[in-house]
Amino acid sequence: MVTFTLDGRELQVEPGTTILQAARSASVEIPTFCYQERLSISASCRMCLVEIEGRGKLEPSCATAVAEGMVVHSRSDRVVETREDMLEILLANHPLDCPVCDKGGECELQDTVFEYGRGSSRLRDPKRVFRERDIELNQVIVFNANRCIQCQRCVRMCEEIVGDVALGTSERGLDSEITGTGNSLKDCSHCGNCIEVCPVGALMSIPYRYKARPWDMQRTETICGMCGTGCSMTVETRDGEFKRVKSRFDTGINGELLCAKGRFGFDAIGVGDRIREPMIRKNGGLASVSWAEAIGFVAAKAREVQEQGGSIQGQISPRQTNETAFMFQRLMRQAFSTQDIRSSTRFSGLQADGAIAALAQTVGELAARRPLDSLLKADCIFVLGSNVTDENPVSGYLIRAAMADPGKRLLVASSRPCGLDGIAAAKLRLLPGREVHLLAQLTAGGQEVESRAMAGFTGAAEPVLAGAESIALLAGTEFLRTGAAAETLQWIAHAVAHYSAQGKAVQLQFLFDRPNQLGLWDMGCLPGVLPGWRPSKGSEAPADEAPGLLYVLSADPARTWPDTGPGDRGGRRAGCLVVHGPHMNATAELADVLLPAPSYGEEDGTFTNNEGRVQQVQAVKAAGYDGPTPRQVFKQIAQAMGEELQPVSAEQVQAAIAEEVPGFGAFGVEGTSEVPAGEVPASALPLLPDDGDSQSQERYLVTGDGLFQSGQLSTRSECLSMLGGGPYVESNPGEGYAQAAGALSVRISCQGASFTAPLKINTAFDEKTVFIPECYLVNGENSLLADAGYPPRVTVELLPLED
Repeated sequence: MVTFTLDGRELQVEPGTTILQAARSASVEIPTFCYQERLSISASCRMCLVEIEGRGKLEPSCATAVAEGMVVHSRSDRVVETREDMLEILLANHPLDCPVCDKGGECELQDTVFEYGRGSSRLRDPKRVFRERDIELNQVIVFNANRCIQCQRCVRMCEEIVGDVALGTSERGLDSEITGTGNSLKDCSHCGNCIEVCPVGALMSIPYRYKARPWDMQRTETICGMCGTGCSMTVETRDGEFKRVKSRFDTGINGELLCAKGRFGFDAIGVGDRIREPMIRKNGGLASVSWAEAIGFVAAKAREVQEQGGSIQGQISPRQTNETAFMFQRLMRQAFSTQDIRSSTRFSGLQADGAIAALAQTVGELAARRPLDSLLKADCIFVLGSNVTDENPVSGYLIRAAMADPGKRLLVASSRPCGLDGIAAAKLRLLPGREVHLLAQLTAGGQEVESRAMAGFTGAAEPVLAGAESIALLAGTEFLRTGAAAETLQWIAHAVAHYSAQGKAVQLQFLFDRPNQLGLWDMGCLPGVLPGWRPSKGSEAPADEAPGLLYVLSADPARTWPDTGPGDRGGRRAGCLVVHGPHMNATAELADVLLPAPSYGEEDGTFTNNEGRVQQVQAVKAAGYDGPTPRQVFKQIAQAMGEELQPVSAEQVQAAIAEEVPGFGAFGVEGTSEVPAGEVPASALPLLPDDGDSQSQERYLVTGDGLFQSGQLSTRSECLSMLGGGPYVESNPGEGYAQAAGALSVRISCQGASFTAPLKINTAFDEKTVFIPECYLVNGENSLLADAGYPPRVTVELLPLED
């Protein structure tokens, strides 16, 4: 420890601690503008200058390390006068337009001048005007050059954390000015983190601009519903209307960081074609009925199916809360007597033999339930099977920030180009399902390498893994769509055991692209898996047959059902289709019974994020219908069938969960996960379709979230739809097309289905793959994913772009 004196107080800190860090740990306030904890040191604003005895000049406390015996003064007359001078210089050209500035009331310059300013100015020259008009840097960010104080926070945030090159500085000295992207989607991910870190009103949100004042708004602390990272956010409304989303540095996994979907996608709440009253299909159409009639109809149909020996299946959206999920599985098991509960219609690979058991071992037992930042302290970070920068952008930001440590190494193997590729020690384009081949090559040795690319990756990755004392394995879930889901889960467990047996600290976490996927599985929304991952009878997924009754809670499975003709109702028509959800969708159009439900943002509860952290979700607005909550509906259906489901309120359900799931909500910080006893046997590698002669028109179709898309929720956001620009096909068309960007469209065909959209050229893709955001593959006409296996083999036809 290093001992020094600060303002007359003797303090002890770790070697290397800066004076500013030591001051803040001792609750001594030193003002700053350019400093931000997660960014590199700039030391340019000079607001944090302190006086050190024995040194002739003032020193920036943000860049000066504490030394043994050092005596520091943060409030001496010399320091106070210098701060006043620096603020006077900043205000010399800063426009005093606080009444119309969006930052008014939360401006750091405003607050600092009030606290430390001189109170008067000696400067009488006219203020300099850099720009007569504000500059729209892109569709969501506007820049007022005259207000900028050149702290460079935005530039460093963009480059060091987000990984973009969207902002920079032109000129020098008093002529220096922030420059922007000029509305370039290529160079800006539109995350808005530059707005968040700007201490003044230089960078502002276009959707929020001139809409409200900070003191006018009601704030609700909640959790983002776009992906499984689980970012904390503050949703601000005025008179019940959504205005903006902010985040705080001292809150949650993300600090002040948010992605475009989290910051600008909240306008999706409360919009769309809402289901507002119960309805039953009568005479070929849906007719409004009372809640009692609808609930009685569902109970009668369920009893009828049970008496006839038919099957009942439940499907629940991973945007439902833990409390609702827990009661949903109780309804399915206790009242409907079924184990067939599915919590993601995308993960068809979980229906294969052994997949649920492998999932329970790997996700339920082996995955580390600890803060992501503790995993990111590992020497080697291995991202496997995930485009983390599109599907979990803030997790990607945190990985990039961790890689500022020169001693760390990053490995990336994914089906799509990842924003972290440029800083990876090795990267590989890998089809979903072939993670097993890679893990076998890395851990089993002697396996046949199927491609030169994989051989190159393993050649670079093996010494990184061998030399690492600790490994963080961050696994995506795209492989759960494939027939190799069970084998991949076994190989992941095998890899953890393999490296742990070598004395390495290995921690595993999964990167889910939906906010409560892990929570739903924890709550028992899996075939044959009770809450807390306890096995029950029928532990394997049942055969994929049309159920006598299908109860769908806020999901939309029909978007991938094949449409074989008019009136076919998807070819998967259940004896009775019950749709319980907030919005009309492809499945709701086919329903026999419609029941309204709240949307994300309209009810309280909890989500479990990728770390295993249980977090509170708060309602931001009232539900878009009048009637009982889903948990109340479950109870009433069960009562109509002679069963009793207790309890109903969120607090009561949480107590019931705690009884069935010991340690629910517990969250560790230290240590590593328990690894399997011994190594998992190296099972036979699964076979995927042969590439054949690799004709240029035949490729594999991969799908998932894009930068501005996260399932159907994001499609209801006007702002995200504007940023996304509509449907597209992203691929590397190969040589000869390098100059064709924006001049071609593409027709993708598979088993009679087709999809046509503009081509987005990305030469970082493997030439054997194409990507379409999943939200655009939503109906029978475009159902390229229906019954084709994953990833499906498609035909690609390049077309001239229509005028």
